Amino acid sequence: MKRQLLYLITLSLLLISCENNNLFIDPDYPTTFKRLSDEKLSQLRTSLTNEYPYIRSTLNDFGFCWPNEFYEIINPPSNSHLLTEYESIELAKEFVSKHPTETGIENPEDLTISKVYSLSKETLWTVVSSLQKVDTIDVLNSDIVFRFDEVELIHCEGNWFPNIYIPSKFNFSEAKAKNNIIGKRVSHFGWTGEYFETISKSSLENCRTGLKIVPLRSTDKIELRVAWEIYIPSVSAIVYVDVMTGIIIRQESTIIAK
Repeated sequence: MKRQLLYLITLSLLLISCENNNLFIDPDYPTTFKRLSDEKLSQLRTSLTNEYPYIRSTLNDFGFCWPNEFYEIINPPSNSHLLTEYESIELAKEFVSKHPTETGIENPEDLTISKVYSLSKETLWTVVSSLQKVDTIDVLNSDIVFRFDEVELIHCEGNWFPNIYIPSKFNFSEAKAKNNIIGKRVSHFGWTGEYFETISKSSLENCRTGLKIVPLRSTDKIELRVAWEIYIPSVSAIVYVDVMTGIIIRQESTIIAK
């Protein structure tokens, strides 16, 4: 409930900010995926486990592949055939072709692989997809992990998102986005607890920027927001600034402790 309330407050502030600054509000932005009904989720989860009896993952509230904390380990029967790297990739593509909704990949030919490795005598294979791209823009945390034991799928975690909308015109250019975060604070956690650093004009002189698509999750929806990723070495942080609202929607510390 607290997370949902915080999300609603944040969303309200975003809308108020747009209205107060006379920013263009694009009715098609952001792309949003809503939580599925309990009945629909139950049907999809049952169908998945019936089709893949050895799977140790499930579907999240939005119907995408997700880790299952309460799985029961049922090992596949021993198979004399040892998988090859090529075959494990083909099995991943086969799963995608059968389950475009659960993986978010409508065309299995779009699936690109970042790495493949074997864990045990070529019987346990892991196939990891690359991040999803929309044109040249990466979607954060969108890699999908497939695991196979013998020739059986035992795990699928992660998803892409179909039909992500990119506004044709941004309210905040790269320069305007950087100017908008001057004076904002970023937080870090050290041995003594949380501490803050302030973004100054001079700290932005050596920053690196690029566009990213940031999934923002709440209890009932996922929003795909386009943001400027701004790496600021002087404050040891990466911030993501929404191209339509100019607000920092995500922050990552680049240090572990202080």
